[in-house]
Amino acid sequence: MATDNRDNLPKPDFMTEEQFEWLKKATASLDQIRGDAKADVERYKANPDGWSTGKGSPSGLPTLLLTTLGRKSGEKRTTPLVFLQWGEHMVIVGSLAGYDQDPTWYTNMKTNRTCWVQKDRDQYVCIGRDVTDAERKSLWPLLDQVFPAWGYFQKTTDRPFPMVSLEIQKKL
Repeated sequence: MATDNRDNLPKPDFMTEEQFEWLKKATASLDQIRGDAKADVERYKANPDGWSTGKGSPSGLPTLLLTTLGRKSGEKRTTPLVFLQWGEHMVIVGSLAGYDQDPTWYTNMKTNRTCWVQKDRDQYVCIGRDVTDAERKSLWPLLDQVFPAWGYFQKTTDRPFPMVSLEIQKKL
């Protein structure tokens, strides 16, 4: 099921018409998503306090910065991601707003599982591990509480979203 045309997306019950129009505009293209992510990285780094709880982020959602190594360039690539705190681990979802391709951060992570995470002012070296099927099943209801759009977007594509547990190796 192709999700490139945002005009064909059905409005989810949990959103108002105004929220849904904003969502369609914010996810209208991959270039739009990437541009907004780049701007959010700059805002996060300039004022990191409160992003991990959602109190400092424009979206109000718990957000971290994930840095992976580019699989071709070897350069560090940083992206903001909504996450679920799961015990000592952080869980991230590769939804890419329901587009039919995995996000670049996940493609990079498949090549090199070592990554860097920033939560507010704290920084960590982590290993990204795909969750097991059993973990995935138990995590979905928790993830849906954090960000219901994940479940909505999952229904708009045949691509199973990657779900990664970020496991801290050391604090920087």
